[in-house]
Amino acid sequence: MLGPTHRNTVIVAIAVCVLLTFWLNTGRLQSTSLGAKLSSSISLSPGASTASEEHLPAPVALYFDQVFAENKGEYDFPGLREHCDRTEWTPERENVYIRCGNMFAGMTSIMSEMKVCLKMAVEAGTGIILPTIPLRDSTDLKEFNTEHPEAFFPYDQWFDEKHLRDGLARACPRMKVLHPDSLNQDQADKVTIKNEWEMDVTKAPGYHFFASHFWVGNPFSTFFDDEFKKLQETSSTAGEGVTVIKIDCIFLLFRITDDPTGSDLLLWNDLAILMRFLEKPRKIVHNLLEQLNQPFYGVHFRVENDTVWGSLESQLALDLDALDKAYSMYQHDVGIGSKKPMVYVACGDESQMKAFIEGGKARGWDVTHKWDLARQISDPETVKMIDELAFDFQGAVDMGMMIQSHFFIGISGSAMSNTIAHARDVTGRYRGSSLREKIDDMGARSYLVHDGQASSYPCCL
Repeated sequence: MLGPTHRNTVIVAIAVCVLLTFWLNTGRLQSTSLGAKLSSSISLSPGASTASEEHLPAPVALYFDQVFAENKGEYDFPGLREHCDRTEWTPERENVYIRCGNMFAGMTSIMSEMKVCLKMAVEAGTGIILPTIPLRDSTDLKEFNTEHPEAFFPYDQWFDEKHLRDGLARACPRMKVLHPDSLNQDQADKVTIKNEWEMDVTKAPGYHFFASHFWVGNPFSTFFDDEFKKLQETSSTAGEGVTVIKIDCIFLLFRITDDPTGSDLLLWNDLAILMRFLEKPRKIVHNLLEQLNQPFYGVHFRVENDTVWGSLESQLALDLDALDKAYSMYQHDVGIGSKKPMVYVACGDESQMKAFIEGGKARGWDVTHKWDLARQISDPETVKMIDELAFDFQGAVDMGMMIQSHFFIGISGSAMSNTIAHARDVTGRYRGSSLREKIDDMGARSYLVHDGQASSYPCCL
């Protein structure tokens, strides 16, 4: 495994790459025929219904229901079930758990790293120890807090642990889950650790730093099997207890769309649905949607203090041009006559949104945002709830609103914009601009303004 000095260097290097979003591999978009396969795989429990608006395609409504809605139906996770049924769950790995480490950066990057963690365990046929993840500084967004133990929080303070456990129990019952507290030696009911091992995925044959690596033609399971055998040969396996294997969860590690059958993408989409946000951001999204109560366009305005993309003026001009074109092409979808829909701007810096409000007004657009909507609600508790959230959890609120928008405009270099564009497509992958003429986007209604060449986001985010 990486030594402390080497590890810190790698962390800094990865952070730089996350910020600059210059990734080496170019992923392939899935064909739209996968949309039918995805739609047919959706299965909610009898009588369950989504909390989403009717304008959302069924897979998108399902995603919102499971991840953001206050109440949700019971989902069967068919993609996850298929892979878990195919995995060989051997007795020798009955008490082996992967402990995923090196998870950090912004919310959607961490969500992607969590999918990497879960996919590793599915392929390897092991259990997982829920990760402990650093929350970045809400003021200095470039400070990821990887060296500050007090900023690390367990999975259940990031996402809904019960939702994850219930989904795995339903679709992948052989996978065991441990909370990190259960390994605390001070706990009365502590789990005994027999072995603590480490695997270094950067030692995989042919691996290159910052390049996505594993795919169906070079599966992670092959690497894990070989390394697991070496660890068994060089370590004592006697005694009672569990074996914990520490593995760094490298961002964009799996080349998901390189599976021509689409099976990997079905799994990836199900792993995304396993991550349900906590009650507070879900409640805020519910309150804001109830207050807005009309068709709206969503724009991710990425101008906070850590931005490495175009200037505020450049993004504003491109976004307003895209809004105008979206309305000219899709105004019949919003059903409000000649009046333009409201524009909801997602941004973590309220002061920066003033420029968007003024620029939008000059072109006939009414613009709002989460704080503005919250102040209009008769109960002031919603504003308080937003302000109490850390920056990245405020981003979760904006993500929920963007999923629900009638048209979404983001930025190509942003992991959050790409995550939203993926989630809005029935395939789970952004298929390209909905502003192209004569294209059936199957209801995705998304456009990413080109700014930053995040070339691995299409295949691997």
